[in-house]
Amino acid sequence: MRDVMLLAALTGARVDAVIDLKVGDCSHGCFRFKGQKRELGRRYVPIHPALNEMVTRRTNGRDPKEELFPEWPGPVAAGSVRERSSYFSKRFTAYRRSLGVKDERDDKRRSLLNFHSFRRWFITKGERAGISGDLLAAIVGHKRSGLTLGHYSEGPEIRQARRAICKIQLPPLDGRKVVEAQALVPRTKPAS
Repeated sequence: MRDVMLLAALTGARVDAVIDLKVGDCSHGCFRFKGQKRELGRRYVPIHPALNEMVTRRTNGRDPKEELFPEWPGPVAAGSVRERSSYFSKRFTAYRRSLGVKDERDDKRRSLLNFHSFRRWFITKGERAGISGDLLAAIVGHKRSGLTLGHYSEGPEIRQARRAICKIQLPPLDGRKVVEAQALVPRTKPAS
């Protein structure tokens, strides 16, 4: 579970894109994520230096067609339309709850903290590190702004994305309390 969470935090990828990675999708210093939602196709995201050990450990000597995360199997029912990540999602939610990590609001059905929070964290840290919004959008697979960049441009270079990703750093993972800076514009209304 730790490897999946770290990969999501340092790429901004959605859970299904992470769980569906194959060994061959980790080459030439990049992850190759499948297209999701409105993305036109696969997208490349540079591998953050903090993920190099994990990628090496999970790819060395393995066939490119093997799952990067074989410990998270897909649905076993024949003909199931569930995504392969559904089992992981359930386990992650149980793990998060066991730690007491939550952000519940009266007007929301579920906690605002979930696996997608890694994606929000990555984008927030990228913005605070001075990465342009259009470069961040390209990295996480969002539509880029306007006709010029959203339609005509082939996108930024991998080396630009690599420099940008290196600006995003994980907080200490040794159990120390992490205090986040206050946002200029809160994403949600404060709890009453």
